[in-house]
Amino acid sequence: MELFPERLVSDLARLPGGSHTYLKQVCGPDGSAVRDCLQRATERLGPVYEDRAADLLSSLDNRRFFQGFAEVATLSLLARAGWRLTRLVQPGPRIELVSPSGQPTALLVLAFLQQTRPGAEEETQRVLREALGRVRSKLRFVALVRRWLPHDFNPEPVRRAVEIWLGRMARAGSGERYATYDDEHVSLEFCVTGERVRGRQSPLALVMGPFLAHRTLSVVEPRVVAEADRHVNGPLRGLPAVLSLVADQPWALTPGYLRDLLLGRPDRTACEGGVTTETYGAAGSVALFRDPAYTSLSGLMLIDRRPAEPTRVRARAWHNPWASVPVPQDGFGVLGFCALPGGEGVSRVMRWGEVPAVLDIG
Repeated sequence: MELFPERLVSDLARLPGGSHTYLKQVCGPDGSAVRDCLQRATERLGPVYEDRAADLLSSLDNRRFFQGFAEVATLSLLARAGWRLTRLVQPGPRIELVSPSGQPTALLVLAFLQQTRPGAEEETQRVLREALGRVRSKLRFVALVRRWLPHDFNPEPVRRAVEIWLGRMARAGSGERYATYDDEHVSLEFCVTGERVRGRQSPLALVMGPFLAHRTLSVVEPRVVAEADRHVNGPLRGLPAVLSLVADQPWALTPGYLRDLLLGRPDRTACEGGVTTETYGAAGSVALFRDPAYTSLSGLMLIDRRPAEPTRVRARAWHNPWASVPVPQDGFGVLGFCALPGGEGVSRVMRWGEVPAVLDIG
């Protein structure tokens, strides 16, 4: 089945507007490589998935289109590792796979659209740094960006406000070391370092942030738990399950935040020969994989699209060391955090594997 027939491509070219949609971008003059990649990947998955792929990947709704991309990307990576798609089960539909060892498994794919544009954000931060570097003051300061700056960000009001604040401090000889700048679109914080400008040195010492890991986790966690609950109460509840979280841009989640969600805090961390291991014992903190209700979860894949390379994804896997049906160390075919053999009782020793993290989906 042809996902992007010539008629669809030509109709979208004549469609006014819609340039923000993934479908129109993929069907544009620069999208042929992505179209070919998705076509090849879907064909390799076989006839079981082609109708769903055609339905999702022909949608102008970015949420539906990217759900299709997320599923194709996940299935392609798992197929490369020897997994086989067998059927789609309603409602959902739920995806059923067979692992390389012959174990029927449910695949749960969650797609995430992030409201950021890495290239644009880098440019607005450059504009901010240049403006703050022109502040007339002998006091050095640090800036913290609390949230992404808007694409049409005008830094001049910020520069003037910082200049006034630092001027007051200089005249008084002391004052409040911290200041904030907040409006409907911008949230910034400033702190003087206690240093003075030397020679032609910039008064701006550093720009930090935004730090989005906690906010990202607050979105991811409830969806993961809800999907896990759907599985344990759904039509494939008798099967082990693999969760796949796929983002349209690089994940802002740090390993520590994700570790706390899935495994809790380790009892012990050790590094030997450049290899770090973490031990998780019986008295660990509350975490998804530790919950007896979710022993059917064999693991979680974290995948994100590469904006500069739209046919490639970065993928990592977190194995559930307490799963009723664990996945072997190299079972996902991607970089994995997995348990070493020989764990006793509920204690598990885990470390990262060595499989490449960035892969082509087509």
